[in-house]
Amino acid sequence: MLPNPSHRFGGWRLPLASFAGLIALALQLDHPGPLHAQSNSPDQTQTTKPAAGAASTSAKEQALLEKIRQLKAPRWKTFGPCRYDWSAWRIAEGGVRTTTSICGSPEVTSKVAVHCETLRVSRQSSEGTWGDWRLPLSLEESKGEGAEDLMVANLCANAKPLPAAVSEPPGVPPAAKSPKPAASKAKP
Repeated sequence: MLPNPSHRFGGWRLPLASFAGLIALALQLDHPGPLHAQSNSPDQTQTTKPAAGAASTSAKEQALLEKIRQLKAPRWKTFGPCRYDWSAWRIAEGGVRTTTSICGSPEVTSKVAVHCETLRVSRQSSEGTWGDWRLPLSLEESKGEGAEDLMVANLCANAKPLPAAVSEPPGVPPAAKSPKPAASKAKP
């Protein structure tokens, strides 16, 4: 009769097997092989090249990571003397994009509208009315609102395309919801 292999190690069998399992696990962690989650859908087979030391990610995961990075981006961007609420850009009729800006010293808060197709801007006055569409001002052209050209270039170069192409800005910038009553001030 052959000896039973389980009696060979006696009371050391369980601790020895556990130790061998830990060694095997440590070796796998030191030399990771290709570990991929299985997916039943064929549209998730495309993966992007992972960063050094990172596991590979699917296209859907990569899109979510990009969204997280965008959410972490600074809310306000500065161009010349003006700051723009970069996370609050809204698209209105005719492809007009609007947000809040704070310019100058003392600071003046107003709305700005940009039409990327024609590279034109408009600003809302303190009375709530919109100015005419015009080309953006450079820092050399205006100390108070300059560097609009840099803002428009940054916005329009990175803006997602609109579903339908628009060639002309609307006749009037976006209408104010309720214009503020004009204050009777004497202009100096």
